[in-house]
Amino acid sequence: MSNKPFFSAVIPLYNKAPHVARSVGSVLNQTFGDFELIIVDDSSTDGSLNEVQKFNDPRIRLLHREKPGPGGYAARNFGIKVAKGQWIAFLDADDEWYPNHLEKAYELSFKFPEVYFMGSGWQSQNNGIKKVDAFFKEFNSNKKMIIETDDFLKYCSLEMQPVCGSAVFIKKSSPIASELFPANSEVKRGGDRYAWLKLICFHKKMAWSSHLGAIYHVDSINMVTKTARSSMNLLDNKVLQSLSRDLNKKEQLLLKQYFNQRILSGWLNNKILKNRNYNVYRHLHGNNFLKFFLIFRFIVKIIYIKLNSIID
Repeated sequence: MSNKPFFSAVIPLYNKAPHVARSVGSVLNQTFGDFELIIVDDSSTDGSLNEVQKFNDPRIRLLHREKPGPGGYAARNFGIKVAKGQWIAFLDADDEWYPNHLEKAYELSFKFPEVYFMGSGWQSQNNGIKKVDAFFKEFNSNKKMIIETDDFLKYCSLEMQPVCGSAVFIKKSSPIASELFPANSEVKRGGDRYAWLKLICFHKKMAWSSHLGAIYHVDSINMVTKTARSSMNLLDNKVLQSLSRDLNKKEQLLLKQYFNQRILSGWLNNKILKNRNYNVYRHLHGNNFLKFFLIFRFIVKIIYIKLNSIID
């Protein structure tokens, strides 16, 4: 490893003892070797550190934070701050990379040297069953491509998000790399999506590679997404206006549509998890007619899904 590696891989770690060796091993086994691996431990109590310390590799930098941060967002920000690489890659401690992930990202960065934000396809895995993400399924024949802000927002609204937390890269020199993730203690989920929105709204485009870079393990232990309450902290009007600052009218409309979709989805998630919920109507963005229309369409969609599940 050089003093200034091309990639800095950042793994936030909190109580992932059964999985972290898989995650670390997938980084160390990359076909592209010019990287450092920064593991930021958020005061794990389950033996996760013991698993990490079994690895003896000079590319590993094990760092510690005294107080756990929800969602690993503060740990990621810390990893960005101390990273030495030109590009920063993120990997959750319960996920893993395919061996050629960094190699493909390296090629992508040279094809589109002007970008500050990159991503790739990924697979989710649940009890041994793998499923490719919707965006990759649609565009896997496109090899390498640029996604601009309006298309990014459109695909997100269609539930075809081009990136996930374990298959994304940001350039260290990005003006917004510092404090990219929301470290507010009240934010326990949704911080990844917020970070990707910040990047695409500020930089106006990203590069995407049609390789499968990561496996997102849905059946892992201690997953925030299985318990944490969806809140409006990152979907209120203040955040919407902040992200809309440099967008044109079409992009602003698409961003508002995506916010409304996330508000409705978050409400349903709280219902499923039996968490304290919020008033959907009050938080949706738009006039009264639009709010009623969105709620009506959302109810129809839920009924349609339930009816189909009964038929199946």
